[in-house]
Amino acid sequence: MEYMKAVVKEKPYPGKEWQRGFKLVRMEIPKITSSEEVKIKVLATAICGTDVGIYNAKDSLKDSMMILQTPEVIVGHEFAGILMEAGSLAKKHILNLLKKYYGQNPIVKKFFGKKNQKQLIKDPDFIKFLEKYFFVTAEMHITCGKCVQCKAGDYHVCQNTVIKGIHADGSYAEYLIVPVQNIRLFLKTEIPLEVIAFMDAIGNATHTVQSVDVKGKSIAILGCGVQGLMATAVAKYMGAKTIFVTDASHGEFTHQKLDKTRFRLARLYGAKYCYDVSIDREREMFYKKVLEETKNAGVDAVLEMSGNYKAYEDAFRVVRMGGIISLLGIPGGQMVTDFAKHIIFPGITVKGIIGRRVWDTWDLMSKILRNGLAKKFIQSGFITHDLTLENFDQGISAIMKGDALKVILRP
Repeated sequence: MEYMKAVVKEKPYPGKEWQRGFKLVRMEIPKITSSEEVKIKVLATAICGTDVGIYNAKDSLKDSMMILQTPEVIVGHEFAGILMEAGSLAKKHILNLLKKYYGQNPIVKKFFGKKNQKQLIKDPDFIKFLEKYFFVTAEMHITCGKCVQCKAGDYHVCQNTVIKGIHADGSYAEYLIVPVQNIRLFLKTEIPLEVIAFMDAIGNATHTVQSVDVKGKSIAILGCGVQGLMATAVAKYMGAKTIFVTDASHGEFTHQKLDKTRFRLARLYGAKYCYDVSIDREREMFYKKVLEETKNAGVDAVLEMSGNYKAYEDAFRVVRMGGIISLLGIPGGQMVTDFAKHIIFPGITVKGIIGRRVWDTWDLMSKILRNGLAKKFIQSGFITHDLTLENFDQGISAIMKGDALKVILRP
């Protein structure tokens, strides 16, 4: 029996206190149990805000994770690795992926040669070829394919979604099993491993930007954490004309620290104006500058990435009549809203954003990353910490203190 290291969270139970933190354990390496599954060796995984919420035993995540069928779950859902094994039907799907995305690539064409599908599937060098030339990641929302939403192609809002790393074993481990239908392959020369490791997160930002036609438009991005920064970069690559960015300093995360870290990157990624809305004077400057830049109309769209109800107030304040507000940030509790004043009379469209559109969002962000955004993320220092899996506590602590943006963990 072979073992691997993994980071797990215990299942929560009603009426019982859910302990903070994760545990590093040794557990049996998972095995493929279906012909449609693949086994992946994880080379890099990344810490997401959701992982921090699970670590801190957040109530909303406690409710979600009570459906677990096991006493504990391997956490993590952002990763990159290499393919190690594949079931027979999985190999057919992988061949189709190669033909669709890399059919004209010289390396792939040479491997295919004159072999037919059956010969390629039985070729003992098939998996070795993939391991040598390709990185792999996956869409970690496992959908049913049968509900009304799935049949309409809206897989991102599947009624029966199982999220790996939350409802089933995820990526904070040396090995991972996923359905082949959920994987994406990338030539090792295309996008750096470290960026592929958080494409799941980039996909959230891309989906949010994708929900609005930003080309030539003015937009406000509220919240300048990981998601807000990525949305700024994606929006600029998609042609946004004027980008306003806001965030809030607090405690040890001072205004100076905010300006030198997050706002510095936001400007580098394409923001024209950045405001610390925890300072009343800057908040008023934000409102004033929006009106100046838009001839008193307001921005065409607001992308809300913070999950803070004060940001919702700002969104209604700065969006133009007939504009769009897209919400990715997840707030806690409830907020009283004057629907007539804020939405109906000004004709505002409000969109809730969840996950990534499969596979439209993946195709779009892959294109943007290949065209320079991946390089910009690496060169700008967006990845602030690169740690071993055992040091997950250090990475999560850095995020909670505001000292980190993207944190990579290597099993």
